[in-house]
Amino acid sequence: MAFNKYFTYFPKPALSFLKRSFFLFVLWKSVYILFLIPNEIPDAWVVKKLGSSTAQMLNIFYGKDEFEAKHTRRLKTYGKDQVWVTHSYVYKLGKRAVIGIYQACDGVELMVLTAGFILCFNGPVVLKFNYIIVGMLGLFFLNVLRCSLLAIVNLEFPQHFQLAHKYLFNLLVYAFTFFLWVSFVNKVKPSFQGTKNNASDVR
Repeated sequence: MAFNKYFTYFPKPALSFLKRSFFLFVLWKSVYILFLIPNEIPDAWVVKKLGSSTAQMLNIFYGKDEFEAKHTRRLKTYGKDQVWVTHSYVYKLGKRAVIGIYQACDGVELMVLTAGFILCFNGPVVLKFNYIIVGMLGLFFLNVLRCSLLAIVNLEFPQHFQLAHKYLFNLLVYAFTFFLWVSFVNKVKPSFQGTKNNASDVR
């Protein structure tokens, strides 16, 4: 009872955001784990596209047609189950693999998180749609850039690969996501102003 009373002090937009966030999170995780992961939707397509785009960017950077992506499927264990997972490897001169890309690297979950955050806010549908499209395309391009930079580090400075992979280039992707959210919130913030003023009047 006291728990419910605590939530009565929350502004209605905040409660609405929390409820939508919880519902979307549970829905997404259920669908992703039970259906999308076993069928590699959309991970297989994204991984292949990410690998091919990375190879193209590396060819542009080095000014030579030396890099190509090759795709394969491998069994991966999830708990007690084994599922087929698509991998994309970028090779230099068809021999040396400079980077491997698979499900955990494709950025799909971050894209869904970004879209879900925007959907959970009140705001114009067109504005939400525009921000989601910009977010999806921006995150994919930044992931291509991240993978390309990691491949370059692996080629030129292999001793720094783990640092770059775990921390350095991930910051670029997360910074973009954060500023996209801040920009969207600032766009829709005026619609919450009246609610905040009313809440202060009640107190």
